[in-house]
Amino acid sequence: MLAALLMMGTAGANAQGFLGKLKQKAQQAVIGKKATAEISEAVQDESDEPADPSKLAVAAGDDIVPKRKTPTVTWDGTFTPSSASSASALMAELPQLPSAEKMARSTMEERDAYALKIARVVARAEQLQEGANGCSDADMEALRQKWERKVQDMFGLTKEEMAILNDENAPDSKKEPIQQKVMAKIMGGNVNMSEMERFEKMSEKEQEAYIKAHPDFVQKMQKMAMNAGNFSKQMQQTTGALTGYEAKVGQLAQNFAKVITREANHDYSAIGKKYDSKLQKLYEQICGIDDAAKIDALYDEADQLLYNYRLEAAKEYRASLLRLISEHKKFAAEYTRLSREVVASGDLPECAIGRADLNSVIAVGNILDQAYKDLPELQASPVCQETVYELPKGWTFGAWECRGYIGGVNDFKSPGGNWPLLAQSAEAGEYAVVENGKFRKINEDELKAINKKADARLKKGANSGTNPPYGVYKSRSGKRVVEYSKTGEIILNGMTTYAPAAFTANPDRLEWIIFDEGKIVKCTYKL
Repeated sequence: MLAALLMMGTAGANAQGFLGKLKQKAQQAVIGKKATAEISEAVQDESDEPADPSKLAVAAGDDIVPKRKTPTVTWDGTFTPSSASSASALMAELPQLPSAEKMARSTMEERDAYALKIARVVARAEQLQEGANGCSDADMEALRQKWERKVQDMFGLTKEEMAILNDENAPDSKKEPIQQKVMAKIMGGNVNMSEMERFEKMSEKEQEAYIKAHPDFVQKMQKMAMNAGNFSKQMQQTTGALTGYEAKVGQLAQNFAKVITREANHDYSAIGKKYDSKLQKLYEQICGIDDAAKIDALYDEADQLLYNYRLEAAKEYRASLLRLISEHKKFAAEYTRLSREVVASGDLPECAIGRADLNSVIAVGNILDQAYKDLPELQASPVCQETVYELPKGWTFGAWECRGYIGGVNDFKSPGGNWPLLAQSAEAGEYAVVENGKFRKINEDELKAINKKADARLKKGANSGTNPPYGVYKSRSGKRVVEYSKTGEIILNGMTTYAPAAFTANPDRLEWIIFDEGKIVKCTYKL
């Protein structure tokens, strides 16, 4: 359907460029070059060049209906979703951000209660999204037909002529007469393109001579320029609501993206510098000894330093999360307001609005979920780490596909032995898998199959049918506590968290496996 518009945009732009040159040549031929230079600015102001009509597009479903937001909240267990029936009610049910003190240090019980509140809300938001379904095929077909009729009326085309222009396989012999008809509509009469092309190929002297010999040619071209300008204004009036909407939504999205990027790049390094090196020395000492009493004493000192850092960082981090929540809510409200204006004008269907507010609920839920999980950590690690496998350079493990409990630490002696581990190269746009310690590239079909298996594994809870060993683990002295939550996280003494793919408890230590970009790392926490 847009073939006519695209063709018109190209032809119109070419004609306007030609007409601009023609005016100058005509003036040079009639009144001389010096006078032409003196009035060139006035000539430019007089020209009413139309905007490029090819920018008009009939919106497709993906363009006007916001894509569904994906929740990142995890909970390995059953729960009852909220019963709220609107986005505003769901937003009101979301918990408040925890205090900076709680973000710095809190128990598994506190974190789990918080996570469950979020999970109930976002699960209900997903249910409502699935029920709404966005715009149906019938909605989009009605919109397409409406704009097709506008285009037909604008260019004076029949339905059959529109079909020919839209048919990529239609021969030029059928398209050219229709294209001439469109050009005639734009320019206000029949357009002799061959004459214009011949004029363009002439030398400067030949053009001036041709204009002197054909004064009616100049008048005809000037009239065409005026007609093209008037037609452009008519097009702008017809499409103004939709093009203005697209521009406003585009600007809204750009401003929103700037805020998201700014907050994501917030720098906590100044705080970390005060604590990192001291903690690193303490952790290195812990990794080098086995005496339980000395380990406890060193962890006492380290945990106090770590809490001081986390509290200081949490104050800034919490403020950042609050700004993100505010921006998400403002974006959804403004997006909905702009959309309702265009729906009211009849240029978009009502179904284009529904998903934005539910997306906002899920987005805010995801941000709230970061309160405990993503507090910026230090370089110094409170656990002893050992790399057990590393991908080729430029490759990273698919953190989303490899998420969740896979098995015990021994299962990773041969990485991918009981579960294929997905890897990707963003630069090359390729995917691979690690199986039984061997790396091989895979195709699109294998990628889809692995993703389906990963989703099924997470829904079932564990690959082997055995449940992850959730629970509370204490140090040998009973002073320190490690909690393995159904959120899938290990919480060390109420502070640092890890999301293990494997976990094994021993009397004197806890061991687990994590994916760190292109590495598989075994972590050991001494009890």
